[in-house]
Parts: sequence; C-alpha cells; structure tokens
Amino acid sequence: MSDDELGLVDWLNAVIYEMATRRMVFGRYNVGFVDGRVQATAWGEPIDPVRHQPAVEVKGATYTELRVREDASGEWSAQCVVDV
Repeated sequence: MSDDELGLVDWLNAVIYEMATRRMVFGRYNVGFVDGRVQATAWGEPIDPVRHQPAVEVKGATYTELRVREDASGEWSAQCVVDV
C-alpha cells in the first residue's frame, strides 16, 4: 500500500467520525495529497432526515479494494470498500 492509499483511509475515517458526531452529511470535497498526507476541505450540512433520507450509516473505510491512482491525463481516482 502506498502512503496516498493509507492517507485516504485515515481521512475517510475522519470524515465518517465527523458525520457521526456532528450529525452532518458532506457533499463536496477539495482533496489533495502532499507527502503521503491528505489535505482536504469538506462542505456539508446538518442531516435533515426528510431531505437526505439516510438508509445506512457508514461505520468505517477499509483496505479492501483500496486504490489511489493518477492517470496519464492527470486525473485522480480513489476507491475503497466501506463497512456499513
């Protein structure tokens, strides 16, 4: 696993923690990697059960199918499986 991949899991788990403790949902992110660390800003709002209709609660990010890659055109993609 690369530092970027490990950093992604750590950051996703921090976002999941914020969602649970602040009772918020996040819908926009600005994410970058610097020396194996994620630098990011997340924009969100308090959960409104009628508007957001939450079906499941994410418990944590895992290392399953974990990938962070930059393609030839400079586009980044990231993925992992989360526990619900």
